[in-house]
Amino acid sequence: MNKILYFLFFTVIAIGCNDKVDVDPDKELKEEDNEVTEIEQNPAMIIPPNYEGFKPPAAGEWFTDPAFGTPIKRLSDEQNILGWNSERAMFSADDKYFAIAKSNPYKLGLFDGRTGDFIKDLPVSWKDNSEFRWSYDPQMLVYPKENRLMAYNVETDEETILKEFPETLGKGKRNRLCGGDGNDFDDSGEWLLLNMGDTMFAYNIRTGEEGPKKDMSAYDWNYCTLSASGNYILANTEDQGQVLFNRNWDFLRTILPNNSHLDFGYLNGTEECLVSRIPEWNDGKLWWAEHGVGNGSFLAARLSDGKIFELLRTTKWFSPMVSAVAGSNKQYVCLAMRGHDLDPTQEWHPYFGELILLPLKTGEIKPIRLAHHRCRNVEGGIDFWNQPEQWINHAGDRLFFRSNMDNFLNEDAKHDLYMIELDL
Repeated sequence: MNKILYFLFFTVIAIGCNDKVDVDPDKELKEEDNEVTEIEQNPAMIIPPNYEGFKPPAAGEWFTDPAFGTPIKRLSDEQNILGWNSERAMFSADDKYFAIAKSNPYKLGLFDGRTGDFIKDLPVSWKDNSEFRWSYDPQMLVYPKENRLMAYNVETDEETILKEFPETLGKGKRNRLCGGDGNDFDDSGEWLLLNMGDTMFAYNIRTGEEGPKKDMSAYDWNYCTLSASGNYILANTEDQGQVLFNRNWDFLRTILPNNSHLDFGYLNGTEECLVSRIPEWNDGKLWWAEHGVGNGSFLAARLSDGKIFELLRTTKWFSPMVSAVAGSNKQYVCLAMRGHDLDPTQEWHPYFGELILLPLKTGEIKPIRLAHHRCRNVEGGIDFWNQPEQWINHAGDRLFFRSNMDNFLNEDAKHDLYMIELDL
């Protein structure tokens, strides 16, 4: 009897240990897919039609992109729109307003964030108009002025002092905050990364709380910025790559070896990441090879562990402008893919010259190709002045971009502002 019981007992255990009836193979595959991306293979190369002769309509009128069928509204025709890299949040917290610097003369223009209509030029000026930031208050612009942090109300035109500091804010000839290229605010619009020379710290403009200070003089930093959540601080350095700290300035890792422009988003809506391309001179380096990416790649690097996810690849190195901000950065990152100096009758590549939305997720990634921005270099001109720039809003339903499509032949930086309504 005991032998029979022992036999039945071990038989049940053995069957239970090898029983696979309740395991869903699709579920296992799905779980694995959370750690990989599947990029688009062999994307079509779409050359912008009538590249030399295309002319947009007057300001306030709509036209249809001839290659993609996307409606585009021209918002200005003074050919004086400036820009400071697309990672800057140019929409107010509620997306009601859009602010952008204009030249000739130098001023700050305010546009309706929904219709794109011009509202007014703001009667305010400071040393460097690239220094303004939108705050948590949808009417409040924030900017440094010597040792003071200032606030400007775009509806009342009132200028107030938020905080006086013991030293001048910023660094360098123009005293740009933390180098000037990052967004500097977290997505709440409350925590702002400030610096007095090489001393950096986060400051809450609503409560007045100051975070720990960090002497960054040991780093040859280009610019520094808060991540979207505010839980990380990134130093974009010339000699040590992109160095990641937590909010207490504890070193976490060198997350990428290059110092290119980037933005922040959330992979799968929850996992904070930075998004970046690879500099041309880094192609073939061992660090990139071990992650399976090359100089035609655009990638996401997860901040929690540094894991690399390829989001897009084309057949030639590219230098896109990158925009992902607040609520939109839980879904997409927007790229303006430059055409560089290429002549499409001689050479072109997939995605070149396009405005693209890239889903921020693992699994299969299908880029949304919106339009050709038709921004191009002026012969003999300055590359930076003629680059396309684009800004997605917080809700992810409006995309503003600048382009010199109406005047690219003779003069640098003759940009106007355009808008696309996104329905995703």
